[in-house]
Amino acid sequence: MDIPIAEDIEVAVREVTGDSLFLIPTMGASLPLYVLSDPFIIFPTVNHDNNQHSPNESLRIANLWYAIEVFARLITME
Repeated sequence: MDIPIAEDIEVAVREVTGDSLFLIPTMGASLPLYVLSDPFIIFPTVNHDNNQHSPNESLRIANLWYAIEVFARLITME
């Protein structure tokens, strides 16, 4: 997380969400990220209790709106 782009992303995310929603370190998962080139940053937008991949999986509307705002900020950053 100490490469320049990661620091820029952290600033951009904090501008949208405030300090309380940006958490480090990153998440654990079994994604096939080995096929992507380094460096690669994952930005999850789901709630912590979303029960991913289960019959009662959920996404809070607030997380969806935050994701829209954050991704809009990320694709417009210079």
